[in-house]
Amino acid sequence: MKHARALWLGSVLLLSLPLLILIATGYSETGKEGIVVAMRFLFSLAGIGDIHPEHEILKLRLLRALCAAGVGGSLALAGAMTQGLFRNPLAEPGLLGIGSGASLGAVIAIAMLGGYGPDFWSRTTTTTEPGIFESYYSLGLIPIMAFCGALASAFTIYRLATRSGRISVPMLLLTGLAINSLLGAMMAGLQVLLLQDWQVSRAIISWGFGTLDDRSSFHVTVVACGAVLALISIPFVGLELDLMSGGEEDAAALGADPARVKTLVLACVALATAAAVSVSGQIAFVGLLVPHVTRSIVGPHHRALLPASFLAGATLLVLVVVLQHAAAPIIAEQFQGAGHLTLANIFTRLASLQPGVVTSLMGAPFFLALLLRQGRRELGA
Repeated sequence: MKHARALWLGSVLLLSLPLLILIATGYSETGKEGIVVAMRFLFSLAGIGDIHPEHEILKLRLLRALCAAGVGGSLALAGAMTQGLFRNPLAEPGLLGIGSGASLGAVIAIAMLGGYGPDFWSRTTTTTEPGIFESYYSLGLIPIMAFCGALASAFTIYRLATRSGRISVPMLLLTGLAINSLLGAMMAGLQVLLLQDWQVSRAIISWGFGTLDDRSSFHVTVVACGAVLALISIPFVGLELDLMSGGEEDAAALGADPARVKTLVLACVALATAAAVSVSGQIAFVGLLVPHVTRSIVGPHHRALLPASFLAGATLLVLVVVLQHAAAPIIAEQFQGAGHLTLANIFTRLASLQPGVVTSLMGAPFFLALLLRQGRRELGA
């Protein structure tokens, strides 16, 4: 039964994701043939047919949709791996401090590009959004610094939580929480120091809530590499994570190597999270919400759960892009035509919200409901 559900969910997601990417690419406020426009544009990229008049606009939309798919899938995959490692449905990569490490690296890079570093990092434009500085070095500086911050955080946590060659999961969690708090305080302190420069402060705040605008093929490549490498590990950790659900001693008795599994899973979580955060900034609750919902459909077996979580996370974040940039303008236009100007203004402004804000509005109530349900179960026990 669970196997049939996994096949059904995978088929639906595999069909829905390309369709949503086409809608996110080809939609325009002046036309309703978005999918046809997107298909013609993709054919023109392959050298078939004429170049579309809105080539550059469609290219930016396509890159935004592809980044959304890669980021959402990577965060969901990392969340599913983290929950399997800790054997706790409330676990997610942010608990390990990896996301905070990536964010701190990105904030330092933004400050350097804002004129607070060596001369060759100084900004050459008044634009302040991450990823669209005119400096030659800015294309890769923010993702590279974020990636280094995430890996440094993961390595520090790994070293502190390892005793005699063995990784203690409770110690790993406690160390991650401590590092997370430390990095959060450092990032807040840096923001206060840069508060007088409103341009840099605005860029930092924007990064803190996630951004998918002005993405380039470089960003797509970064998040794709992290996602592919994490997906490749599924055959090597899927069965072992299932065995570890009954405890490390039982898993070892059945032939699993808990130390190897924990090391590999932690490395994959760090890689996928770092790649996602280095491209988009902090987008909350995807790593918590998506794996939990997916598990309720496909079951707890990780060889099905992990790829299904990746597809579900990718679909969710692309759906957020479609709702913001395609559906919201239509709804706003309908309300405006009906004379409901306040509602029309709300939906017009919805498109300007950062994706991290939207996912937080979706994920926070779910997280609270999950906590209440788990609390009732403990009281009932």
